[in-house]
Amino acid sequence: AAAAAAATAPAGGTGAGAGGGPRGRLTRGELDAMAEGVYKQACETRPWAAISDPTPDLGWYEPSCSFEDWDHKAVQVELGQGIAYITLNRPDSSNALDAAMFCGLADAVFNLHERKDIRCVVFSGVGKLLCGGADPKFDGCFARRRQPPKVERHLAQLRERAVQAGALPAEGDAGLGGLLQAKFWYTMNSLPQFSIALVNGSAIGDGVGLLACVDMTIAVSSAFFSLPAVRDGLVPSFVAPYLVAKVGPGFAKYMIASGMTLTAAEMQSAGLISELVSDVAEGHKKVAEICEVLTACGPRSVEASKKLVVGVGGQPIDEGVMFFTAALLAMVTVSDESRDGMVCVQLRKPKPWEEKPITPLH
Repeated sequence: AAAAAAATAPAGGTGAGAGGGPRGRLTRGELDAMAEGVYKQACETRPWAAISDPTPDLGWYEPSCSFEDWDHKAVQVELGQGIAYITLNRPDSSNALDAAMFCGLADAVFNLHERKDIRCVVFSGVGKLLCGGADPKFDGCFARRRQPPKVERHLAQLRERAVQAGALPAEGDAGLGGLLQAKFWYTMNSLPQFSIALVNGSAIGDGVGLLACVDMTIAVSSAFFSLPAVRDGLVPSFVAPYLVAKVGPGFAKYMIASGMTLTAAEMQSAGLISELVSDVAEGHKKVAEICEVLTACGPRSVEASKKLVVGVGGQPIDEGVMFFTAALLAMVTVSDESRDGMVCVQLRKPKPWEEKPITPLH
């Protein structure tokens, strides 16, 4: 904008008089010309379009089963009224993430994106650990089965963009599994439901990433947490963006670059954990409390509020953010949920989403 303004302003900065000497102020015509130049450049550069659309891309994967015909053993699913429980179920392997578990989680997350009747989702684990990180035998690629043609085309376009960005080599499929994991974490982070991690035990590596991607974490006070990738000469690239968004760059650098093991109390102080409990049973009571609160909240408004936070997080407060927030508010204001809510307030009767309370199973 400054360059455009300078281009429209006459030489001399403050203008020149008839005799060539400086004068104290610009004329109205010169100011109008500067404003027109700034406006023209803004129309050409569209600064409001610079903000990324937080809407998740759901075209890169198609689940192998629905919740009704669930056939994964490494990931369990329980459904109640308005609530789903997604449980990691490889206790003999410390719930380490392998291809089978990633497939189960991906199927669960994609099903949740389509299930608007589910308003709260609880992630937890069976056994002593929530998650022991990635299985050492796992090569990173979990979507090995043949996908429908439209998904294959989408994946080919995704791979081409990744190659152009330097994220993948031009030849072969090396790194494709990592790219799909990155897509998975964003898809999970963007769930329309209010998401809770009920941490039954310690979390390592990608298990910490799971906590960073949910909206609320309830953890047993005896749990420990670490991102030990640096000890193996690696970095936790795919979960780092969500950890930084949750705890800030300072603590994230401390945790990632040191590989230290931290207590539940330390992670609560950092902001990764919302509530500490003595055991899982007490954690379920906390889940019931938040479900009672969520019952009073419009489910699509909850979804929009999550999109709002993701969309403005880390962005400079400029016109791009202003236009994004205004557009989102306009969308929510004219929604059926908003209209129904206002009618119910005027009639002093329960709102439609309050008529079926979220009912925990535990």
